[in-house]
Amino acid sequence: MTGARELTLALGGRWHGRYGAAPCPMCQPDRRRDQNALTLSDGRSGLLLHCKRAACDFCDILAAAGVIDGNYRALDPADFAKRAAEAKVQAARRAEAAHQLWSEGLPIDGTPAETYLRGRGISCPLPDRLRFHPHCWHGPSGARFPAMVALVEGGSGFAVHRTYLRPDGRGKAGLAGGDKLMLGATAGGAVRLSGGAVRVAITEGIESGLSLLCGLLAGPVAVWAALSTSGMRALRLPEQSGQLVIAGDGDQPGREAAHVLANRAHALGWRVSLIDPGEGADFNDILTGKAVAA
Repeated sequence: MTGARELTLALGGRWHGRYGAAPCPMCQPDRRRDQNALTLSDGRSGLLLHCKRAACDFCDILAAAGVIDGNYRALDPADFAKRAAEAKVQAARRAEAAHQLWSEGLPIDGTPAETYLRGRGISCPLPDRLRFHPHCWHGPSGARFPAMVALVEGGSGFAVHRTYLRPDGRGKAGLAGGDKLMLGATAGGAVRLSGGAVRVAITEGIESGLSLLCGLLAGPVAVWAALSTSGMRALRLPEQSGQLVIAGDGDQPGREAAHVLANRAHALGWRVSLIDPGEGADFNDILTGKAVAA
């Protein structure tokens, strides 16, 4: 192993230009495609690892990954600078592609994307941060499909989130490689579904956020969808603190991410409350009556 990228790929993870995300070989030994607790990158003095699920020990992770003493070497300064420059170019290309995709999007009203959301019980007006793309490229399958495209704001660059749909909008497309994908620098950002309120509510998914706007939360509220548990953990909060409602998903990763954000927000002076949809549910399940009563 000569670097974080090689180790990421060896663990079955994905490399994102300057860092990798992969299953942790200690606490996620099954190494499923949906497991990505381990973050990897090359620091100036060596390999950087962080297990966000169980904070597994550095040496234990390397041992479980089959990396023995002497089998990892830090990048020399020239290689480090080269990779950083390459990552900057790749990030610019992704941002440009995201901007192009967003500019091609159509207003959501009357499209399969609206059909999809109405089919999820969402009755509120739909924000202009959501658009519809009739022929959106899906990299894992190498083909184009209809998609709902959401603008991600507050990250370090231009970014969008895509939800791939059936042609008639009656459900997600069911694609190998995932129906929900991001494009661009989404870290720290969110889809801002509503604004203009002192109180801010954070959900994981877009559908959950819109469900809050359908009456699950009373009174004026700015609702942001962080898009994932890692997105919730890393969310950039407004500079002016106020009241924060964290509405995570009802599973262990969702609850852990909600508590990480809650602790950080509280330290910054926010008045924080957490609401839970129940075991295995999200707030769209609450809206549609699919959540199981405790």
